[in-house]
Amino acid sequence: MSSDDNATVIENPYTLSSVNKTTAPAGTQGNDWYRYVVERDNSTIVGCMRGTLQQVTSYAKEFVDKLNIRTHTRKNYSTWSPPNRKGARPKVVKST
Repeated sequence: MSSDDNATVIENPYTLSSVNKTTAPAGTQGNDWYRYVVERDNSTIVGCMRGTLQQVTSYAKEFVDKLNIRTHTRKNYSTWSPPNRKGARPKVVKST
């Protein structure tokens, strides 16, 4: 069995679509801002970060890797609802 046999393939992974120079967001300064776009199926995540093209690209690639790991390891996980944690709800005690 080769090491490739143990590799996990993520279906429809997030991908970094683009990193482009942009203007500074409102209320900020500087001319070293970049806009990055991450896509998966019909989902699009747009971020804005200050730095060099290399720094922002590196950050965005790491972000994509973490999203894909999180997506793969947490099956049936919704980012819209918090995970069911023990003790998340207050215990109701009835008094007699």
